[in-house]
Amino acid sequence: MVRGELRVPAVSGGQLPAVVLLHSNAGIVGVGDFYARALNAAGIATLELDSYGSRGVRNGNDRTAPVLCDRLQDAWGALVFLAQDGRFKPQQIGVAGFSSGGAVAIMTGMGVRPPRLPRDGLALPQDRVYAAHFALYPGCANIMDDPQRIRSWINPGRPQNWGSTGKPIHITSGTRDDFDLDPKADCLRMAQEFPDIAGQLTVRLVEGATHAFDWTNPPPPAYSPFAKAQSGAMVTMSYSAKEAETARAEMVQFFLSKLK
Repeated sequence: MVRGELRVPAVSGGQLPAVVLLHSNAGIVGVGDFYARALNAAGIATLELDSYGSRGVRNGNDRTAPVLCDRLQDAWGALVFLAQDGRFKPQQIGVAGFSSGGAVAIMTGMGVRPPRLPRDGLALPQDRVYAAHFALYPGCANIMDDPQRIRSWINPGRPQNWGSTGKPIHITSGTRDDFDLDPKADCLRMAQEFPDIAGQLTVRLVEGATHAFDWTNPPPPAYSPFAKAQSGAMVTMSYSAKEAETARAEMVQFFLSKLK
């Protein structure tokens, strides 16, 4: 059982669009709330999942923390949950993620999915997909350059091309994001690495921004074993109020244009 906070705007006029929010390795730290409030004000419902607290772990560094495979199941389960709720439009549900949650959001757009949902063993309908995907600082190198942790278990037969749901994917990441191998190039080369998503992928690089630039109170620089395609590195996170506001407005406009 994965918990989440569902927020439904008090608006009239029938079913609403909705967005699932996926946290970073830090867990629920207020970043999702920052975006949820703006989405709700624009008439979009939000469901912020807690993949860590629901499993009794503090953050992604805990030994028993769920891996991306588990979090993909959470994301797809959230989509089915919302699609079955009559308050929301089943074909107008998007997903947004931060850091590792952003990687999950991208992979749902690639169609990486379990055949069944683990809780009830129900089959996941092939036509049930997210309508739009928004990824903030997703660690693009981790998606492309880590053959053991990601590519090997998702689709061994197509190691450089997982596929696509055909729905739009947008990435926003900083040019000083030292979680990546080359923050000025890694997210841009995803279109070449994964040609199936080239036509649905857009990328905006934020000049001078670090990893998690929208986190108001980030920790000091620290070593992360997950950085630089799981090879490990020191990661610096610096808050930028200006860029956080820009990214929030960008997310709202993205979903207003795609969830209709």
